[in-house]
Amino acid sequence: MTPIFKYLQKIIDTKKQNLSLDEQYLAKSVDLYDLERRQKELDNKNTSNFNIRLR
Repeated sequence: MTPIFKYLQKIIDTKKQNLSLDEQYLAKSVDLYDLERRQKELDNKNTSNFNIRLR
């Protein structure tokens, strides 16, 4: 069971690191419009992994 917990801890740590990188990216915005553009960009990046096209 211990390896499972270590694996889950790695996933959690990676997610925290990614959030930190996203926050740093958003903090570099120069005005409100730039901030909104960056937020949309991150939203699109995060949701594009789950898009499934059905025909």
